Amino acid sequence: MSERSIFSNLVRQPDGAFSAVYGPYLLQSALQPIFSEDQAGHLQIAAFKGLIRASIKGEPIAPTDFFRTVPEEECAAVDGLCRSLHILNTGALGRQGVALLVNFQTGFYGTSQAMRQEVERLRLSAHQAGMAPEAIACEIHEHPLDDPDELAEFAARLHESGFSIAIDDYAGEDRDLDRLERLRPQFVTFDTAWLHGFAENSAGLALLRIVVGQLGQNGIRAIVAGIEEPDMIALCREMGGPLMQGYLLARPEIAPTSFNATFPETGEAPSRMPAQAPSAGTHAPAETRLQRSQRQFGRRGV
Repeated sequence: MSERSIFSNLVRQPDGAFSAVYGPYLLQSALQPIFSEDQAGHLQIAAFKGLIRASIKGEPIAPTDFFRTVPEEECAAVDGLCRSLHILNTGALGRQGVALLVNFQTGFYGTSQAMRQEVERLRLSAHQAGMAPEAIACEIHEHPLDDPDELAEFAARLHESGFSIAIDDYAGEDRDLDRLERLRPQFVTFDTAWLHGFAENSAGLALLRIVVGQLGQNGIRAIVAGIEEPDMIALCREMGGPLMQGYLLARPEIAPTSFNATFPETGEAPSRMPAQAPSAGTHAPAETRLQRSQRQFGRRGV
């Protein structure tokens, strides 16, 4: 199947959400909010993380299992198709000043032509969605076999076209400092185990606060993911208020989401930080069996 025919299957559903059909699979976007908190404890959505959901005849398929079925020659196109879905569905929410983090499988873009094609695809999707390029953060996951120079070149091309960069699993090590210099990200997600190690004493907390502050001074927004217990919220406050993502705050929802209603934009009675984990349905509308089943697949995906 050609790349052109793959993207011809991207359609807008009657409910306003974008989806795509690839072979027997239905591909949909699940968006999970990433929050900031003001001094009064009110939550505001600062960004979304895009997660792909695949199904066959209403039965969910784990994203990793889906991608194993994609022929090698179509992987880059399907990878880009997933990002396009996330961009279009985020744009449909019409929120101002909200970013979108989208995953990149970097091994697909090792040539100048592949990089150029993907940047153009991103620009077209952003234009169609009415999103500014800088609001789209391309999350680059590095692997041991990746060529650092190729990743740096790809990040530079994305920056030149106005897009942002995000990196994950930041733990303050030499390799992480090197990534900051090479990739020049606007978002950094902390390694959860690293955070817990530093949070055990006041000296560690003070250091985390310094790290968050230094990143902020360089235009980098820190993210703490995997927030499932209230003590993680307290930790974030002691760290100086990084962005927060986790099931305690909001679960991913398949587009169209309820987030405009449950977390209205500034000036529209923002939601307060939950004191405990929300019960089923607190932040989500009635769901289909498919949507409920899709929650079983992890917190991270394409």
